[in-house]
Amino acid sequence: MTIRGHRAGFLRGVLWDLFGTLIRPERVGVSDIAPDTSDTFEAINTAHLLRWAAARGLPTPPEAATIIREARRWMWAETYATGRQHLTREALARAGVELGWPQDPNFLEEASLAFFAAEVEMVRPFPEAAATLATLREMGLRQAIVSNASEHHLVTRAVERAGLGEFFDPVISSAGFGRIKPEPTIFHAVLDAWGLPPEQCAMVGDTLGADIAGAQAAGLRAILVTMDPNPTNVAVADRIHPDGTAASLAEVVPIIRWWSESPD
Repeated sequence: MTIRGHRAGFLRGVLWDLFGTLIRPERVGVSDIAPDTSDTFEAINTAHLLRWAAARGLPTPPEAATIIREARRWMWAETYATGRQHLTREALARAGVELGWPQDPNFLEEASLAFFAAEVEMVRPFPEAAATLATLREMGLRQAIVSNASEHHLVTRAVERAGLGEFFDPVISSAGFGRIKPEPTIFHAVLDAWGLPPEQCAMVGDTLGADIAGAQAAGLRAILVTMDPNPTNVAVADRIHPDGTAASLAEVVPIIRWWSESPD
């Protein structure tokens, strides 16, 4: 555990990233969810969607998986290029033109739910997640989720699946908000909902660019959690410096407490 800087005083809110910070995939039983796929969310989700589509009599030619993955790559490329979160249902509409699938909004919503169904079933909370969140709640701190995701329902369903829903208000996703971390506006959406200034809030996340730099640009302090390696951090580690680093969720609590207490 490391802490940089002076005590903030009167900390009243904690914003949390979700994936890789509070929850991670449980890989046991993956073959039962999506057999004959590589152990990646993209492959698993695509396989599940194609089985769902085939069960409804929709075309699923051999090239269908490639078409869907290309559409998803387009979606994320556009998202990162513009800062505006494009949705999985947009990618599925794009793929559906080639596949001959329906294009109406109801179908696309159902298809996006089916796409992420396997992923939601796989997520589990980190062992210390519930206890850490409960401790911060007992300290009187408000807590929220701020997550980059290409569908809002992925975030809300994953939070509920992990059994953590009771701790957060609001739950904000880039899909629901429209902009992605690290843009400061998505962090300010929580602060505005709470009516709190940034100096009274901290962000906890596992990604230096999206979580740490974004929160700091919005005026918050930021804690990097390092339970699992995050390859995206390597290229920016020399120029993005968290205000605190925690090797476990339990270590987040003393950092928050230290920042909240008055100096002796």
